[in-house]
Amino acid sequence: MEMTTVAVAMDLIGRASKALDSLRERAKTSKDAELKENISNLYDHFLDLKETVLRIKEENAELRRTIAAQAEQPPKPEIRQFGETHYYFVGEDGPFCQPCYDSHRKLVRLMPLQDYAGGPGRKCEVCSKVFFQSRRPMGPLSVTGDSLDIFRR
Repeated sequence: MEMTTVAVAMDLIGRASKALDSLRERAKTSKDAELKENISNLYDHFLDLKETVLRIKEENAELRRTIAAQAEQPPKPEIRQFGETHYYFVGEDGPFCQPCYDSHRKLVRLMPLQDYAGGPGRKCEVCSKVFFQSRRPMGPLSVTGDSLDIFRR
């Protein structure tokens, strides 16, 4: 098992703590007041260091959870306009269907550009919506006598 930097630091702190405890016990029998004061100051600083390393360990764990959560989230698409239509893209990947993403948060890729009666467009195979990049101008309708025959019975 690979040890992390924090785990190595905690191991070193544990060993240093044992050595410092042993030194403090030996200093109790000494008559040197300055030595006792220095060891006491060293012990205080050591405890501050240990507390700081523990906070770093907790912060590191929180950052790892945040990174993992962000990695699990799908990328958020951006809207780009092509002709008269706006499409969703994720980077250069797309286009994706707007209604499918807006209502279900599903990135559904649109079919390649095809020629429809209303003009060139792309179709979503999930919701069947067609997105026209430009509409063909509709000419005036003319009704001839022959076309009215379908309404007679």
